[in-house]
Amino acid sequence: MNLRQIGEFGLIRRIQKKFPARSSSIFLGLGDDAAAILPSPQKILLLTTDSLVEEVHFDLSFSTFFQVGYKAMAVNISDIAAMGGTPRFYLISLGLTDQTPQEIDRLYRGIQKGGKEAGAALIGGNTAHSKKTFFVSLTLLGEAPKKEMVTRGGGRPGDALYVTGSVGDAAAGLEILQKGGRAFQPLIRRYQAPPLRWREGRLLAERRIASAMIDLSDGLSSDLSHIMEQSGVGAELDLNALPLSTSLKRYALQTGNDPLKYALNGGGDYELLFSVPRKKVKVLDRLIQSGAVAARRIGALVHKKRGFTGRDPGGRIRKIEPGGYDHFRRN
Repeated sequence: MNLRQIGEFGLIRRIQKKFPARSSSIFLGLGDDAAAILPSPQKILLLTTDSLVEEVHFDLSFSTFFQVGYKAMAVNISDIAAMGGTPRFYLISLGLTDQTPQEIDRLYRGIQKGGKEAGAALIGGNTAHSKKTFFVSLTLLGEAPKKEMVTRGGGRPGDALYVTGSVGDAAAGLEILQKGGRAFQPLIRRYQAPPLRWREGRLLAERRIASAMIDLSDGLSSDLSHIMEQSGVGAELDLNALPLSTSLKRYALQTGNDPLKYALNGGGDYELLFSVPRKKVKVLDRLIQSGAVAARRIGALVHKKRGFTGRDPGGRIRKIEPGGYDHFRRN
């Protein structure tokens, strides 16, 4: 059986059976010209969209359709998490080349797994034939109480900087796969299945802990520069405090690379980078000690005139140039 045999509407019916509407907020879900939802009172609706394009964002020679689907959901959830929101509903658009119904099923199982973990429901989408490139594009709707939403623009000089999880793993994992390697599986898994940090994002927003926040999609140095720009501040990183996994350190040692290269400039970690006012640091530290938030302090925001610097393990201060991923400036 192939897509020509079941047709577009047969594919839609196939999807509908796998994604029954379960939320009371879905007034009208799959099957009509548009979905209709009942937004919650006193909350802001958050909307984000992201696309994964074959040979740009993924390579099916070392990623499965399930992994591509899960990652497509994860990168969108990460955007909602960075705003302190709760994921609610999503739409899927596919550009299909010669995929089989079974491969699309696997793709949707990956999407469904990520959506289920975050409590988000599918409400619609679109499928189209693409002559050359296979892609999956998700639009995710989330919500946050009006007074709790976090942006990139709330940071102030003196705020401490924290990051969840570890940094640099995904970039190293991708490098390993591109070289045809299969060792250092923890790094590969971080590239193929990013963490879902929306619970941490929601807690940081609910407790009014984060003054500014962003997800690490393009790299720590690049994404921190966005907070700096939007908040009108500078930043100083403690490079010795960056959370580097044991696997990353071992891989960097084996390949003769500096692990800080991956940590500062490697994209795809989808961790949360956030600033915290001094009066909230003790509150956050208690949450870290209790295990509610897995984060580490890595520096501070400073006055804009001081620019972007890092203190290296030897105590020297050096200027940092943002060097993360850019779609239109790739080497």
